This record gives sequence, structure tokens and C-alpha cells, in this order.
Amino acid sequence: MPVTFIGYGVGVFIQTFIFALSLILSLLFFLYGFNYYYLLNASRRYRTPPLPDHSQYLPAVSIQLPIYNERNVIRRLAAACAAMAEAYGMDKVKILILDDSDDDTSLEVDQVVAEYKEKHFQMELLRRGNRAGFKAGALQAALSRTEEEFIAIFDADFVPPADFLLRSLPYFEQDESLGIVQSRWTFLNKDYNLVTRAISHAIDVHFLVEQPGRYAAGVFQNFNGSGGVLRKKAIMEAGGWQADTLAEDLDLSYRMQMLGYRILYLRDLVCPCEIPPTVPRFKLQQGRWACGASTAAIKILPGLLKDRKLGIKQRLQAFIHLTGYMVQPLIVFSFVLGCLAALWGVNTLRAYQSYILFPGFNIVFATKAARMIFMQNLVWAFLAPFILLCTLAPLVSLVSTLKFQNLALSKNLDSLSVLLLMCFGMSLSMLRGIGRAISAKRPLEWVRTPKYANLQNKMDWRKDKYQVPFDLVWIWELLFVMLGLWAIETAIQQANFTGLFILVPFTISYAFVLLFSILQSRRASA
Repeated sequence: MPVTFIGYGVGVFIQTFIFALSLILSLLFFLYGFNYYYLLNASRRYRTPPLPDHSQYLPAVSIQLPIYNERNVIRRLAAACAAMAEAYGMDKVKILILDDSDDDTSLEVDQVVAEYKEKHFQMELLRRGNRAGFKAGALQAALSRTEEEFIAIFDADFVPPADFLLRSLPYFEQDESLGIVQSRWTFLNKDYNLVTRAISHAIDVHFLVEQPGRYAAGVFQNFNGSGGVLRKKAIMEAGGWQADTLAEDLDLSYRMQMLGYRILYLRDLVCPCEIPPTVPRFKLQQGRWACGASTAAIKILPGLLKDRKLGIKQRLQAFIHLTGYMVQPLIVFSFVLGCLAALWGVNTLRAYQSYILFPGFNIVFATKAARMIFMQNLVWAFLAPFILLCTLAPLVSLVSTLKFQNLALSKNLDSLSVLLLMCFGMSLSMLRGIGRAISAKRPLEWVRTPKYANLQNKMDWRKDKYQVPFDLVWIWELLFVMLGLWAIETAIQQANFTGLFILVPFTISYAFVLLFSILQSRRASA
């Protein structure tokens, strides 16, 4: 109901309430938005350290492969690791498969291990009999079987290059404080469909802006859980792999750095992997990452922020890094606030005119109300350029990644549009993941993202037995679409067109994710 029809006292309160919450949300967005510019500027100073002479330094290394129900990709992964072992020296490389599978993947793993042992590879199998601690539990169990000084970790969907160990291990000889070497992820199925192209843009921002930016700025980084090499001594000193968060990689890398160990990011060392080819699979993955990062933040930040050995820059960047997924709840709250503003008839210009011109109204109160709204407009006029810069920050980062890869913006507008729709539309799934992290009183279940290996036809994923079940978050997505449509209709009726800049793209985004969640969660017919 418009402000002018619900009473001016109530109208002033609503106007002030919306203004105050909008201002708080804008300031929080500033923190994360402008940090993109900071990291983008720092990333331009990044230089890949020269590769040390490795002719005299080839330490023993354990390649560890945590898998769970990965029948489609285990042979491809084993072949890539065998090629690495041959290039590095088969006598110095032990391949350890950590198999927690409870389907026919285990039979495939047994065959793979037997075949490579016949070829004289040092390939062994660790099977625990349960999934206690999930990936972190498997990696922790493997530590007792690891005599090697260094551990290389690859998830099931990765295909590391044959020279991966030769281009990463030599860096450890130069610096005893080097705890982790992390490579850059690239993508095997990037051009499979618009969804995979869109997701690749998002992950490129992390590996082409955030990681090199943090490295060049000398602030905390993170191990990405795969495509990296870790010093076993550093793992042990930091307390090992811990299963109290679904982001065991982020958790461990921060604990190591708080002890003084460093992370070296190698932008030029690429490690290809798969991207989820459907919206439900990406939602599943991102929800798990949001939950894991949030539990890691809750666990780590209290001690880190009080650590006086760290500078203000390090602590601030660590806070922004660990709480990065909080942008998603801010998106949800912004949408809800925009809907409430439209439904309550908050229209600054019309409200200002009504306070002054409504006949017979208390002129003193009207003057004060008009002055208040004028000051609010003045604040927004001052903040408008900063809001615009903050809004454009992720887009600027995306464009910079395209430029780095010599990709034309015009040829990627469709996938960038899909990415923006998913980023806004999946905010409810992210919010749920963060909520689970905050409210969890026991370790949460680690849910895998299905991998498919060789996908040729655009619908091949439907034929695979690994399917993501229909997620009940669709109910909330439907409610948000309905709420958005109601707010849009109300805003148009009241000529409150400024609110449409938030309401229209957000409503379309929730509708997009809802539609594809329904279409792509269906199982293939028998």
C-alpha cells in the first residue's frame, strides 16, 4: 500500500526503515565489491617464480586420490597419474587410491590397481569400510600410510599433466617454510554447453584474479583441495586433516599459514578438471562450498583476528576471504527489501511531493519529513557512484579474465548472461548452505558432485546413473518468483520504476534457476 494512504507517521517510519537497511546492505556490498578491485590490481603484479633446477632434487612423493563412487573417471585419473610417475621416476612415486565407494566403483578400482601393479607402478589401495569424516577422514587415514615427504592430491575428475610433479616439487627445495604449491584449474568440458561455459568464467575469476592477487599482495591464500602438492610435515604440525568442516582444504591451508607456512600459487601450471554440466549439479557443489567455507570461517576467524603477529591487511583480507559467501545472503536480503519497498509503496519522489502538497496536513511535520527525505536522497546521490562501481566490480573481473585468455567479450555475452542469472538465482541455495553451517551441531554430510568423463551429446548426462535428486529449495525459489512478480506489478502501478532495476533481474534469475532445476533434476527414463 502506498505511503500516502497508510498515514504519514507510519510512512515516515517505513521510509526510514527501508533507507537504514538499504544503507547497511550497501556498505556491506562495498566491502566485498571493492575488494575485487584490490585483488585485480594486485594480480597485475603477479609473476610466476622461475622454476628451480630440479636435476638434483627429486624427493619421494605420494599421489593421493580420494574417490567416492567415481566409476566414470577412475581409469582416466589413474592413467594421468601413471604418466606423472613415469615422467618423474616410478621409484619415487607411490599412488594411493583412497576408495570410500559403496557401489560398483570398487570393482573398477580393484581392476585398475591390479593392472598397474602388473606394470610395476607403486599403486596401492586404502579402503576404510565407512565414510567417517568423508574426504578429510580419508586423507587423514592416509597420513599413517604415507612415508613420503610430499603429498600430491587430485580429485577424481582431474587429469594432471605428465610434468606436473617436475614443475611443482622443485620449489620446495628453496624454502622450508613453503607448505603448499597450488596449480591453476582449467576445464576439460568448458565448451560442452552454456552452463559449463558460464561456470568456467566464475572459476576463472578465482584462479586468474583472486589467487594471483592474494599471492602478489602477500596475504593468506587457500589450497583448493585438488591439483596441489603439500609438505607432510606442515600438515602434521597444523593438526592434520580435520573433518569438522566440509572445506577441509581451506581449513588446513589457513591453519598452516597461521603457523608461518606459505602457499605458492603457480598460474602457469594448469591442471584440467570437469565442470558440472547442469544447474542442479552446480547448485549442489556451490551449496557444499558455501557451507564448508562458512564452517571454516566460524572455526578460524576468532583466533586469526586476535593474532597480533598478523598485520591489519592480512587480517582484513582473511576476513573478506573466509566470509566471501556472505555476499549471497546479502543478495537475498536485497531482493526481499526491494520487494517490501515496492509493496509498501516507498517511492522517494512521490513521498516527498505528498508531504509538501497534501492539503490540510500539519505543515511542521510535513516540513520535517520532507527535509528527512531530502537528506536521504542526498546520501544516495553521494553513494550512487560507489554503488555503481561496486556493482560493476565482478563484471570487471570477468572481463579481465577473458582478456587474459585472449577471448572476445562479444563471443561470451551469452555465457556471461547465464552466469549472472545463476549467481543471483542460486543465492537461496547458498543461503541454505550458510544456514546449515551456522546451525549445525554435528558434522554435516559431504555430498559428491557427479562426474561423467566423456560427454559427447548434450543430453548424455541424463543416461548416467549418477543423478542429483530434486532439491526442495525449489519451493523457496517459486515463492521468490511469485513475490518478485507481485512487487513488479505493484511498482509499475505506482510508477515506482527505480525499484525495477533490482526486482526484474532478480526475479528472472530465480525463475531461470527454478526452471532448470526442475528440468535437469529429472532422472532418465528406464
